[in-house]
Amino acid sequence: MDRIFQILYSIVPILHIIAACALIFKAIIVFRNKGFSVPAVMTSFFRIYSSSDMRMTSNEARQQYMKINNFINYYLYAWLFITLVIIIVFGKFY
Repeated sequence: MDRIFQILYSIVPILHIIAACALIFKAIIVFRNKGFSVPAVMTSFFRIYSSSDMRMTSNEARQQYMKINNFINYYLYAWLFITLVIIIVFGKFY
């Protein structure tokens, strides 16, 4: 278990860089799809689209947006969890 935590601790800077890029990319795709709306960006972090939501729209660009939004949200949730575990175990952010 210690080895797993050490590996996670060593890759945390890479995960932070990827998370920052994901946040920027997510803001760009939300602005592109919903207009320049900061509340839309903030609420998109709490929106997970189901497969039935994706099937209900016939717009392929919207379907792609939903898939990318879900993927980025899942990554950011995992990143947040790993970061919290690292803070709890090692007592520091990095």
